[in-house]
Amino acid sequence: MQIYSFAQDGNLIVPVEVELSLSPGLPQVQFTGLPDAIIKESIMRIKSAIRYQGFEWPRTRQITINLRPAYLKKSSQGLDLAIACAILWQTGQTKPPENHASPLYIYGELSLKGDISVPNDLESLPIKEGGILTGYLSRANYLCPIYQVVNLKSITEPELAPLKSLDQLLKKPALPDISFSKGAADLLSIIGAGEHSILLAGAAGSGKSTLAEQIQYILAPPEISEFAISRKIWLQAGESLSWRPFVSPHHSTTILSMIGGGRPLFLGEITKAHGGILFMDEYLEFHSRVQEALREPVEKGEIKVVRFGCSEVFPARFLLVAATNLCPCGDFVPGHKPACAYSLKRCSSHLNRLNGPMLDRFDILAFSNQWKGEFSVPIQTVADRVKVAFEFRKNRGQNIPNCRLSLSELESSLESFVKSVKTFSYLSSKRRRRAILRVARTLADLESRKTVTMQHIEKAKEFSFTPFTRLRNII
Repeated sequence: MQIYSFAQDGNLIVPVEVELSLSPGLPQVQFTGLPDAIIKESIMRIKSAIRYQGFEWPRTRQITINLRPAYLKKSSQGLDLAIACAILWQTGQTKPPENHASPLYIYGELSLKGDISVPNDLESLPIKEGGILTGYLSRANYLCPIYQVVNLKSITEPELAPLKSLDQLLKKPALPDISFSKGAADLLSIIGAGEHSILLAGAAGSGKSTLAEQIQYILAPPEISEFAISRKIWLQAGESLSWRPFVSPHHSTTILSMIGGGRPLFLGEITKAHGGILFMDEYLEFHSRVQEALREPVEKGEIKVVRFGCSEVFPARFLLVAATNLCPCGDFVPGHKPACAYSLKRCSSHLNRLNGPMLDRFDILAFSNQWKGEFSVPIQTVADRVKVAFEFRKNRGQNIPNCRLSLSELESSLESFVKSVKTFSYLSSKRRRRAILRVARTLADLESRKTVTMQHIEKAKEFSFTPFTRLRNII
């Protein structure tokens, strides 16, 4: 019987075949197929588990275990069970389970007493057909059958495990007790309803980071298919996920850590943010190469990494939220005289770190000095606005957020009068035109309007055009 399991190739989970050979000789175990130290030392757990469960370890036999494909370096959390099954079945001490799906993948971690536990990366296993024989507590969400066993004695009669729905794993975080000024609340509503990328700029201590961190609480629930991908990515990284991811890398993060790479290929921060938020605090302190590397993922929602002849396409569809000071002292705001000892020339030179093409990929630019006012709007009110806009968008037949709409899709929802006038004749950038229309579409959703009016466009320009013009005039 062929025995299949799984191993890690970098951050990827790949199927492997476990071959076992028993030959006369000294009672020792030899591994082939480039296993790491974790797999090699598992033989001590397997030997203890087999004996504790009342079985015999093969005597006067040399055991050779081959892991195919042989050219991949392998690490695994759950090869213990597959190797133990191979030994017990080949020595005739137990029989393989009958009436199971084929092929059968065996994946579980053994204790010294022979009890079987479920590795935390079970849900990320790349199985499309067949079944999985695993530990008793199954957390996986598959269409394929999952057979669960408690210990080595029960592997001949595994039970069919009930499948869990990913809906049951979703858990929205509780809203914090915080309020905003009307301007900040309106901005949060637009970001949450349309999932627009935003650059928050302004003086130090003006609430940029605080506002950015609240976005995760007001976003609509993720699509189940996208949440499945996000959860799989986090499980591969050894972490669990119950809501949209919120990833906030330090500004000293290298380009390799941000986009992924290496050999074997590993996932970067932008892939961990897939389906959620990538928050880049102190944005101008990030290396220019890191800023430039975000241009394609922000547009395409994925990134292709090529290293040492190996290539992989990683998902990277995220809501980009960046916050930055505009000068070294942290007090400079366009249109206001900086209250610091630095010259205007030095303050302006700090802004030269902004990558022009990357700046154009932000739908919204907001200056924090515009949020002044009484903190009278609780976050619950903002979340309610976003929920109403989300449900209205769904009811009018749009399943993707407004931030993903193309220019042609946006123009189809304009009022006939707006289509007839040259509304954007002053714009040289189609991307800036698209950003204005995306925000206008969100403003219409917040008002439960099916068509985008000229009023929505004029309002959208305050978020997606005027601030960019003010900033470019001083760069």
